[in-house]
Amino acid sequence: MKKIFNGIDVTLINEPHYSINSTDNIRSYEVELCRNTKYEHSSAHGLFLGEIDNPESSVIFLGVGGATGVHQYSFTIKNDICYVASGDSVFSLKLPTLELIWVKKVDFATCFGVFWVDEYDCLISWGELDISRLNSAGDKVWTISGPEIFTEGFEFDGDYVLVTDFDGIVHKISIETGESVQVGT
Repeated sequence: MKKIFNGIDVTLINEPHYSINSTDNIRSYEVELCRNTKYEHSSAHGLFLGEIDNPESSVIFLGVGGATGVHQYSFTIKNDICYVASGDSVFSLKLPTLELIWVKKVDFATCFGVFWVDEYDCLISWGELDISRLNSAGDKVWTISGPEIFTEGFEFDGDYVLVTDFDGIVHKISIETGESVQVGT
């Protein structure tokens, strides 16, 4: 997954076979980041600035909790801040230095994606169990949980997030307040 920051490629890749301190890793990284090193990581995602084969800088996110993959919602960039979903957490980094600003656990299990919402100057995290609104400092403004896991879909509809749970129930969540109503199956 690739995005552009000030004319520089920012690329996130899945590194499913990455092992900490191993000489057998396909790629090496300047920095390893993990929210909680007490646990074995369940996901590994490498972020590169510039070319993957010859990056200007690189970092690997070692996610704990539920495993995540890399897709279009795995990271977002707002101004000079990059937000990355890995495992149960969201990581915030300064671009282009890749300096860690904060890391926050946003779901008990897995964070599927992260989205910046300009109109509310906030970040929305899509988790398996929780949908959360965070401010740029990583503080939770609100969190909503459902009766079932949020695995069947996520989309924006104006001032609302529409998220579908495992039972096919659609939850309409206000971005401003976090109030949720069920709108259908």
